[in-house]
Amino acid sequence: MAHDTHATDTAPEPDSPGCDDIFYSDWVSAAGATIEASINTKIWPDPLVAGFQQAALTMLDDILSEFANTKVSTKASVSLWLCDDAQMRQLNQQHRQIDKPTNVLSFPAYDMAGDMASDMAGPQTDGDVPALLGDIVIAAETVMREADDMQMPVADHLIHLFVHGMLHLFGHDHIDDELAETMETLEVKFLANIGVPNPYQDTQTGALG
Repeated sequence: MAHDTHATDTAPEPDSPGCDDIFYSDWVSAAGATIEASINTKIWPDPLVAGFQQAALTMLDDILSEFANTKVSTKASVSLWLCDDAQMRQLNQQHRQIDKPTNVLSFPAYDMAGDMASDMAGPQTDGDVPALLGDIVIAAETVMREADDMQMPVADHLIHLFVHGMLHLFGHDHIDDELAETMETLEVKFLANIGVPNPYQDTQTGALG
């Protein structure tokens, strides 16, 4: 099963926790989409973030292009917070009542799945969905620990979690085997576009919870 988790509560403001070490930057893709990044520079290494920035922008364009027949603009934006485990633990407790950190949380700003199901038969207008699709939060120590446990590059695991979080914003989930298979197939396809191996291969990652 894919990495957890999908939070449907109202999205948190990424800059809400006070932290002098948070760096804010707008990353703009080749197609004009934007990642509004908030980065805890005390825990996230600059070289890792620099490489991730390029991969994430490519994935953002690919995912928006995949859903170009929906109401989503190819110039949409997503808020990304690269936090530490302590900050993630607070969010996980606040929104899911689970008192421990997790690797990724997604907070959709829009009921994408419901809207697509009701409107797919009708005419589509680029940009009907609000420009900000939602928030994705990823915790540093958990990502690094999981990558080490699975014997895979941290950069590969990090971009996988970003793709996973993006698909949650588009209404995908893994609450049963059929939905999980659909979501995982999309993840594998997007990751292959940038040369990241299938993260679900047992020989590489073992069983995932």
